Amino acid sequence: MSKKEFNSKCFSPNWLEVDLSEAAESNQTAVNKEVRLESNRRKDLKTLLRELDEIKKNIEKAVEKQHRLANLMGFYTGELAQ
Repeated sequence: MSKKEFNSKCFSPNWLEVDLSEAAESNQTAVNKEVRLESNRRKDLKTLLRELDEIKKNIEKAVEKQHRLANLMGFYTGELAQ
C-alpha cells in the first residue's frame, strides 16, 4: 500500500482488522487483574500505622548510624591525621 492510498483511506480487501470483541475481552481481563491487585493493596488502618511505625524506626536507626559514622570519621581524620 502506498502512502497516497493510505491517506485517501483506500485499504486493500485483505487488510487485517482488529476484532473488537477480542479487544473488549482483553481489556476486561486487564481490568479484572487491576481490580484484584487493588484489593490486595488495600490494608486496614492498623496495618498501615504499624508499617509506618516500622519505617519511622528504620529511619531513626539509619540516622543514628549516620551520626555515629560521622563522629568516627571526625575522630579518625582529626586524631590520627596529626
